Amino acid sequence: MNSSATSKIPLEQPASIRRLLPNLDGPGWMLPYYVVGYENRNLLHLFDESLIAHLQHRSPIVLYGDHGTGKTALSVALAILWSRTTGLRPLTFCTGSSFAEDHLAAIESDDLDAFYHRFRQCKALVVDDVDSIATKPVAQRELVQALDLLGQAQAPVLLTSTKLPVSLESLLPALSSRLSAGLSLRIHQPASATQAAILEGLAEEIDRHLKRELLLACSESLGSTVPATMLKNLVIIAHQNRYADGSFNVELVRQLVMQMIDGDSLTIADIAKRVARTLRVKISDMRGSTRQAHIVRARGLAIVLGRRLTHNSLQQIGEYFGGRDHSTILHAHRKTESALLADAELAKALSDLQQELLQK
Repeated sequence: MNSSATSKIPLEQPASIRRLLPNLDGPGWMLPYYVVGYENRNLLHLFDESLIAHLQHRSPIVLYGDHGTGKTALSVALAILWSRTTGLRPLTFCTGSSFAEDHLAAIESDDLDAFYHRFRQCKALVVDDVDSIATKPVAQRELVQALDLLGQAQAPVLLTSTKLPVSLESLLPALSSRLSAGLSLRIHQPASATQAAILEGLAEEIDRHLKRELLLACSESLGSTVPATMLKNLVIIAHQNRYADGSFNVELVRQLVMQMIDGDSLTIADIAKRVARTLRVKISDMRGSTRQAHIVRARGLAIVLGRRLTHNSLQQIGEYFGGRDHSTILHAHRKTESALLADAELAKALSDLQQELLQK
């Protein structure tokens, strides 16, 4: 595999699993496939269909790396592929935290048999975010027992972690040694060629009219350490700020993405407060039902800025503005956008507000 080539691993997100693994509902589940670049080329060997039936020989398999690299999605996809190949079920999915909670609940309710059946007698076990039991010695000892029994039964175990198991502080030696006995594979953040492929896929899903060269330029300006999950936010923000020809202000989108990375994202409330102060109106009026022209004007500006400077949907913006529905907010957005083309004063107010908000 050369450094510029990418491959795809199909992903699945069954509803029955999604409710058990909250990480699957986050932005990490960006596409129906995982883009594999040169930096993660070892994944192709792990997912090799000619070897998948013998997954137990590499067990326990630990996928570790930064948050947002797709470890959860990969572990689920691998377990499902193994099950389909071998025809073996049931599979058990949990997080480190839910494993500890379920074990404690089983002890308190004197129902350990059901717990043992689920975790010790399954055909394959997936534990997401095993780091979370590092401070729970009772749960760790129970996981050791489960690993031993599943190993004797030739049942594969897949786990995800932010760190290599041996480097996790507070992990019991017994658990650390067992987790280190199988395959540990680091999942890296996507390199530039992989980012380009992800951006292409996201643009096709979200807005195929976006200019790809501008998306790439924006991505490159953010640097190689940007989490993969931020690429989806980048495309969404670019979509919200694009012009009719598919172009957008690269610097504006870059600033908004950086704010999200820094944990300083704007909210609709932030925007409404600034608009109200600048146009000298009351927020309560903007969020209320009044149709007075100056209030409608201020509300419209806040809605446009909300679309441009946040990743909120029209429905979410509508909820802030008095529970207005999607179509009402869309109408206000379009009406204000049209007014901006003919009203120089309104356009200047928007430009000034945007600059002020970005400097917040």
